Amino acid sequence: MQPTRRLFLHVSLAVCTLLPLYSVAAENNSWSFGIIADTQWKDMEAPFYGTSIHVIDAINAEMIRHKVDLVIQVGDLVDKPSAAGFQMRAAHNKALGKAGIRFYPVRGNHDSKGEAEVAQFKLAFPGLPGTPEGGGSSPDLPGAAGLTYSFTHKGGKFICLDTFPIIAREGKNGKAYTVSDYLPWIEAELKKNDHRFAFVFAHKNLLGQSHKDNLFSSDKENQDSNPEMQNSFFACLQRYGVKYFFSGHDHIYNRSKIKSPDGKSEITQLICGSAAHKFYSPKEPFLERETPIFQEVKHVGFIIARVKDNQVNFEYYSTKPFGEEPKKPKWKLTDSFSFTTN
Repeated sequence: MQPTRRLFLHVSLAVCTLLPLYSVAAENNSWSFGIIADTQWKDMEAPFYGTSIHVIDAINAEMIRHKVDLVIQVGDLVDKPSAAGFQMRAAHNKALGKAGIRFYPVRGNHDSKGEAEVAQFKLAFPGLPGTPEGGGSSPDLPGAAGLTYSFTHKGGKFICLDTFPIIAREGKNGKAYTVSDYLPWIEAELKKNDHRFAFVFAHKNLLGQSHKDNLFSSDKENQDSNPEMQNSFFACLQRYGVKYFFSGHDHIYNRSKIKSPDGKSEITQLICGSAAHKFYSPKEPFLERETPIFQEVKHVGFIIARVKDNQVNFEYYSTKPFGEEPKKPKWKLTDSFSFTTN
């Protein structure tokens, strides 16, 4: 399915009186950060242990070449949660560490099950924001520290949401927190005068191209489930000037504008594509409240965001699928766009 392209007039309401005033002078230096999505791999045996080590290495080489300050992964680090899988995924970030690049993972559905898997994840990726040694912030909810978290970097605020099982529950995989549980903390973070712009990251989409379960519900039939939760989340992000939401889950690169169910709020969603062997194809239904902009399927890719003063430029690079053997792929700049921060 090729997305239709429509010209539209987007009128944004002035929200200056609602936005926090960043109290630190805007940094004049240029800097950048990277985003990578699903690295789950079909092979559970050594050396992969359910993670796409050669794709990761190739993308990390590009992150180093582009001199990013940090990398965020929007979930599904491994195919099945295990100590060996998480440790292998972490081990293939050594090149980033040597280059002084910090890695911030967000769990996906393939990374989650219960408390044992949470402990394995935290052991492999220690010191994430919200933990005593990690700085930043996490919601004041049992078990959430270092899973859902926020941090700032050079005027940017990064809010990462984990909606997967955290606390053990008898007879089930575990208790997961919802967006509604996190919303007071999200709003408090966006109110702080410690940033000039903010982005939100999660594994599941606001609206998926292939998957129809989303950030707000596991319902695969009704994408408008929990409309009050959706409306509140969209309104909060718009109120504080958050223009972009980043996710994975679909193994498709897709950029679109999405309205809340009540039509009062809008945000641009970036589904960040695949960094492994698995690819999906778009499938109906597609809701009218989504306006497609750009899409690429069945390619490996990653995003680089470049910040300079009040301008943020995004670049999506992609290449043909690979991964069973080490490779130096030819990356192509496939999509680019920008915005000016307030």
